[in-house]
Amino acid sequence: MKNIALIGFGKIAKKFFNLSLKKKNISINKILKRKISNFKILNVKFFRNFKTLTKSGNIDGYIVATPVSSHYEYARKIINKKKPFIIEKPLVANLQELKKLYKVCKNYKHSIFVNHSDLYNPAFLIFLKNLKSVGAYKKINISFGKFQKIKKFNINDKKKNFLPSFDWLPHTFAIAIRLAGIPKKISIIKNNIFIKKKYIFQKCNIYLYCKRKVVNINFSNRYLIPKKRIVVKGSKATLIYDGYKKNMLIKKTNNKFFKKIFHSKIDPFENLLKLFYFSLKNKYSRNDIHFAYKIMKILFKIENEMKNKLKFSK
Repeated sequence: MKNIALIGFGKIAKKFFNLSLKKKNISINKILKRKISNFKILNVKFFRNFKTLTKSGNIDGYIVATPVSSHYEYARKIINKKKPFIIEKPLVANLQELKKLYKVCKNYKHSIFVNHSDLYNPAFLIFLKNLKSVGAYKKINISFGKFQKIKKFNINDKKKNFLPSFDWLPHTFAIAIRLAGIPKKISIIKNNIFIKKKYIFQKCNIYLYCKRKVVNINFSNRYLIPKKRIVVKGSKATLIYDGYKKNMLIKKTNNKFFKKIFHSKIDPFENLLKLFYFSLKNKYSRNDIHFAYKIMKILFKIENEMKNKLKFSK
């Protein structure tokens, strides 16, 4: 049994906790939550700060699932304790934090898993294996997003405010880099901002020009039907990955209809927990920081460009 301490107790943290209840080899019995109410969970102890959490002892690893503004703080504290950890994306809140964290993590001897969840989706892994079956292709189309109310962006405080895309694009960039490599050129084709009452909505289209492929990314937090979709149309077939339904579909060039060739019943978070457990049990080190560093550098470049050229629509 491996004992994991959970930092944060929001939506993502609760998902990790609930999945751990199904596992016989992982126990999340310690949770750091700055605001502790009368809420209690059987066999789980809550802590207000990191110092008292670590003093409690018997912690094999950590999961950081707090707002991005505190990621750097907790990552550094865990690194000082020389423990493995999972950290939610986006990795950090700004470029300065990224450079500092990368400096201390690039040769870290313990595991760091960054939760780019689609990379742990079994349907995506099968998608990768079947990619050659489509034949020749040059373009990859990625559509991500769902209807999500996000508090209005303060144009007078751009550094402390994030566009809706900041939380979603790490997923798409992780997929894009995995499929096509590091982009040599990036073009923001469209970035429309809609303000409705106290909420901000965004619709953007980004092209990544990689060595041999072009990746077309569409994101919006106005989609009424959630999207996590990759489409590759080749000379022999069209392949589709659906992250929400955990499906992979294929359509041969001569056929009219798509055929479902894979469906996963395993949640990507569950797969990540499984890999984390194996790294703890077998004491092997996996360091996602190099991959996450590449993703965040692209993200900050695009985020800054978008902020400097904001266009508001009604």
